Amino acid sequence: MARLGDILIRDHLITPGQLESALAAQGDERGRLGQLLVRRGLITLDQLGDALAEQYCTPYLDLTPQMVNPQVARLLPEKLVRSRGCVPVAVHGDTMQLAMASPDDLETISEAELITGYRVEPFVALDSPVQAVIDRGFDDRLVARQTLVDLKMADLEAAEEIDDDDLTAEVKSDEEQAPVVKLVRAILMGAINANTSDIHLEPHTPEMRVRYRVDGELQPVMTIPSHIEEAVVSRIKVMADMDTTENRRPQDGRLAVDEGGSRVNFRVSTIPTVGGEKVVMRLLDEGNQIFDLERLGLKSRDVATIQALIDKPHGMIVVTGPTGSGKSTTMYAMLSKLNAVSRNIVTVEDPVEYRLPGINQVASDNEHGLGFANALKYIMRQDPDVIMVGEIRDHETAATAVQAALTGHLLISTLHTNDAVGAVARLADLGIDGFKSGGALLGSVAQRLLRSICAECKEPVEPNRKLLDAMTKGQPLENDGLFYRGRGCKKCLGTGYSGRIPIYEILTVTPAVAAAIEKGVPGSRIRELALSEGMVELTTAGLEQVAAGRTTLEEVFYKISS
Repeated sequence: MARLGDILIRDHLITPGQLESALAAQGDERGRLGQLLVRRGLITLDQLGDALAEQYCTPYLDLTPQMVNPQVARLLPEKLVRSRGCVPVAVHGDTMQLAMASPDDLETISEAELITGYRVEPFVALDSPVQAVIDRGFDDRLVARQTLVDLKMADLEAAEEIDDDDLTAEVKSDEEQAPVVKLVRAILMGAINANTSDIHLEPHTPEMRVRYRVDGELQPVMTIPSHIEEAVVSRIKVMADMDTTENRRPQDGRLAVDEGGSRVNFRVSTIPTVGGEKVVMRLLDEGNQIFDLERLGLKSRDVATIQALIDKPHGMIVVTGPTGSGKSTTMYAMLSKLNAVSRNIVTVEDPVEYRLPGINQVASDNEHGLGFANALKYIMRQDPDVIMVGEIRDHETAATAVQAALTGHLLISTLHTNDAVGAVARLADLGIDGFKSGGALLGSVAQRLLRSICAECKEPVEPNRKLLDAMTKGQPLENDGLFYRGRGCKKCLGTGYSGRIPIYEILTVTPAVAAAIEKGVPGSRIRELALSEGMVELTTAGLEQVAAGRTTLEEVFYKISS
């Protein structure tokens, strides 16, 4: 087989000196020789394709992701196509066309024929387009979209071949069932692969909208035709062991799917709306969930402060913040630290999302007399050492929680307030007097989750000076003078962010703070006192992450001001 460089020199496309220089640079630059020559502007992609076709005596395929059906790309396992640099691109009869960076790889061709049962027709293609096709083919959201296209095409073909009046409802159901099953699974798998926390299926006119919540933000994924909307919802209900005949009242359920050898659970909630049933599925990936203070992303000072709080034998610790700020995860991490055979730890939650080994977890159930307040009273008779209450919502729960903290129990719960100091005012709003709050409260932990800048498209940026001055109050930021943002790429779905990091504001109730609470001094004075004793505000914690190049000024401002 002729060498690529020799072919290009023979055709007077490059000189021997240019070839020698490119070969010498291959150790430092990524990619094959042909791609390196293209990057240097010495040859075009078309010229490279012609040379590769001659080298391998195989047709060259100018590949683009959009020309390949994602379901065809999946004819071979993802692990194989990524490791071998090949991907199925089309099927004709008993022949499968296989785009390959190395079409002389007979072992891969034989393995592909064995797996698929097709006769392989190899084509030579460049590495980058092959990988792009693979990325697109194994994006479950695109597969779901393609399933919808296939479903619509099948409907059209069926309409041409058979008069609808001659089809019974049972036959139509059988025809739709397989695509609907495939569609629902693709939606679930796409959510898992996109690190989604929630899936929203929302009935609107003319089509149902599907959105994923990624890094705290809802992003549209696809729409589902109205004529299969009910079938999709029914399929989810069947998987979640819910009543498929009931669509006039809310329902809750759970379903599980197997992915990569592990089991991923979803909590399913349905509610009737004017357009139909809305479905929200919360992803509960227990295998990937981290309940360890040191691994949550806390700064060392925050880990030390929280550890000091939970080391106390009794008292109340509250975690505050808006919905979706990670309060439950922080509480679970605290419980994991406290978990020992010498302690009786009991929780009451609504609902119990994650099972913690060695901890007694109770599901709140108002219909059977197990609301937070009543459940807490029963738990007090169970000789607990540590109690976790999902949320303090009313006076009765607050009063019982404070009483438990004052009578020798360590109690952990959540409150909906904007900052750590706000917990004091919230307890007062719930009817707890300052004397009891000051005596019971050990600390208040306020938190937010900030989106991280995507590492793949991170780039320096000139900051918004007005916003910077307003947030720093004119004080210099301790960084290298550089600010960053995410430009937007495929990995981050064009958002510029990928993943999240927590920030904390921790109020430790020292004797001075406790005395101020008992006297009923204003929250602003308590904040000043706490700051003088070393409390770090949320804004300051956020700016520390900006200075470290992990997030943006805009993200900090949006999450803390909202």
